[in-house]
Amino acid sequence: MSNVNVLVAAPVNVAAGVLAVTAMMLHGKPAAQLDDSIIQLGFDSCKAHSAGEAAERTMAQCQTALYDMVNGLNYTAFQYVRAQFIVGGVDSGKLAGAAEQVWDKQVNGIVKSFDFKRPKSEAKDAVRKAEQAAKREKDFGLLSDAEIESKIDALITLGDTASLKSATKYAAEADKRNKPVLDAEAVSRKALVEKITLRVREVAKANCANGDNLLTQVALLLG
Repeated sequence: MSNVNVLVAAPVNVAAGVLAVTAMMLHGKPAAQLDDSIIQLGFDSCKAHSAGEAAERTMAQCQTALYDMVNGLNYTAFQYVRAQFIVGGVDSGKLAGAAEQVWDKQVNGIVKSFDFKRPKSEAKDAVRKAEQAAKREKDFGLLSDAEIESKIDALITLGDTASLKSATKYAAEADKRNKPVLDAEAVSRKALVEKITLRVREVAKANCANGDNLLTQVALLLG
């Protein structure tokens, strides 16, 4: 399933069942070409959720169709499908709020059945990350690495539940600070291992007494 390209999109108007879209593409097709399929899917899903009403498709079939429709979409396109789905739900006789609940149930269903990951709003995600960075700076920004380690030791010494929980937070900050160094060491270590491995292979291919002696020394050094 291909990703979508979104050029210009306006916010969803769920009450009217309209999304003002210019050049919206879904899976390589103009979104308008899929509107009928999405609206019908919302209609069938809401019917299947209504007790005592016969549905043309079972809930499982509707979930499979929904997964095929939303898999690989970005946040804006995902919201477009949501709006059209709700239009179909309203056509089936449900209020917009009730149709939205069916949407949520169906999406939760494909999350469980197909390990579907809901697309996130880039704007919301950026705000969340900025808030996390600001909190981290407020909590740990003025502390040096040595002070962080000292704080961890002091909290562990206290030993009560609250102190140990706090020590875990400081330890997480220490890990974040050390990560670039550890990553660089890992890269350097990998390069060294590859260099040694290559040299060992070259010596082994030489098939000579000096090479055998060198391999023996390496084996002894490595234990």
